[in-house]
Amino acid sequence: MTVHQPFTVTAARLFDGSEVLAATHLRVAEGRIDAIGGSEIIGHDDALISGGTLLPGLIDAHVHLLPGCTQLAATFGVTTVIDQFSKPDVIDSERAAIAAALAGAGPARADLRTSSIGATAPNGHPTMAYAPIPYVTGPGDAPRFVEARIAEGATHLKVIYDDGSGAMLNIASLDPATIEALVIAAHRHGLPVVAHVSTAAGAVTVARCGVDVLAHVPFERMREAEVRDVAQTGVALIATLSLVDGFPNADGGMPLLGEPGLAARLSPRWRRVLDGQSRRWMPPPPDGAAARENTLALFQSGVRVLAGTDAPNPGLVFGASLHRELQHLVDAGLPPTEALRAATATPADVFEMPDRGRLRIGSRADIVLVNGDPTADITATQHLRTIWVAGRDPAPETYSGSTAEREAITALRETTNKIVAAIQDSWPDFPTPEDVHRDDGELLGRLIPTSGGWQATTTFGAALGAITTRDEAFDTVLGQGLAALAETWWVQPLDARNWHEATLVEVEPDRLRLRWKDPMVDQPPSGQWYHRDDINLSRTRPDEPNGS
Repeated sequence: MTVHQPFTVTAARLFDGSEVLAATHLRVAEGRIDAIGGSEIIGHDDALISGGTLLPGLIDAHVHLLPGCTQLAATFGVTTVIDQFSKPDVIDSERAAIAAALAGAGPARADLRTSSIGATAPNGHPTMAYAPIPYVTGPGDAPRFVEARIAEGATHLKVIYDDGSGAMLNIASLDPATIEALVIAAHRHGLPVVAHVSTAAGAVTVARCGVDVLAHVPFERMREAEVRDVAQTGVALIATLSLVDGFPNADGGMPLLGEPGLAARLSPRWRRVLDGQSRRWMPPPPDGAAARENTLALFQSGVRVLAGTDAPNPGLVFGASLHRELQHLVDAGLPPTEALRAATATPADVFEMPDRGRLRIGSRADIVLVNGDPTADITATQHLRTIWVAGRDPAPETYSGSTAEREAITALRETTNKIVAAIQDSWPDFPTPEDVHRDDGELLGRLIPTSGGWQATTTFGAALGAITTRDEAFDTVLGQGLAALAETWWVQPLDARNWHEATLVEVEPDRLRLRWKDPMVDQPPSGQWYHRDDINLSRTRPDEPNGS
């Protein structure tokens, strides 16, 4: 690992993962915490940094990997992510990138723990997103399945116990006998077991099967007896209360974009992803009240609570959403210090990572400096000042426009399209995007279902008009889908502030060749190619009343 200049941080307070220390200084050398105390620990050649509150690097106990997500997470102070179901290709690529970063090649990245592929029944959850995957057909498959995950580098096991009843669906699920066999096989190899459940009864069942962690808190209210039955098993809980952030606020915006400190740190491309998710078709949003009440009841019954987001579900972004999760935990009734423990010391203990989650001499220098006092006001974690991963800078300014960002957003889009296609196959009446073709078969545009109606778009996804009924949107695509391509468009590169007029020289689904109408712009005679992810498009000037 590249050795950097030692440094000492002076802070108004040091929260060590459990409590505020009496110390005021923390020294880092060779990627480790070297000393904690007063000004006497400052080394002769140390760089000096000062700020409000110093925290252990945050740990997100529930994510699903995308390419480059460890770089994005680190830019928001999440220095370890715990993956709860991903396939080996993305795991291996992220691990290689993390190793390269530790060796000094590129910005620091969050560290990674993973379950690799989770254990589920044939065609069970989450087949839509991950097929093809190996399945578990019964207890006899358990030893072989666990050994295969260990060979893939799994640090824990994920099991799925979900028959869809929590969402009024009917899907295949593992049975309790198979879960018990998986738990025995995993524990034989020293692996903790995390169980996905969606109902209160399911939580009781898997807890009795001996799992170590619940991947979600039930979104239906638990009875006192159910809370007691779960608590007495000693199981821990990853609450994932942030799942409600997948639904827009009353003003139509995604909750994460309503947090100024976090939104300002998000790249323009991720802000656009969230904006698009706010307009997708969706069922009525849950209010989250039952989940919050269950979390508090389980916590008060002695259950250890871990902070986890379930990124990249809709509305959730790696790193950024963990700060919202802390806020949800406090809104549920946990004191701010307990919410901070849920993202530091507690996941480090549950997933057996003794070198992080606390400010201790000898631990990895995964530390986060924030303005304000999050032990009194949890939203202070959103005011990030400086972040270190193993003593290194994640260089947040290098993420926007990077290969890591592009690969993550592309992979998210591909997974979303795969899920939408699977839903359409299973439920033909479920509203999904529709292509509109001319009589000769030429593609004219698309109809996109949204929460407010149907959106007519070009073949490359630009809006052709306001959200309206399906029939009106269809007529818009039929009449304007091709004609609009010859119009002047307003274009804003995502790394620029202003909009400019351009003509479309050539269009493809994922990229466009534009020629700027401003004669003063230096450009090739045939125009310049832009990836669709790198520009905003509008048929009218955006500051006009009908702009979009």
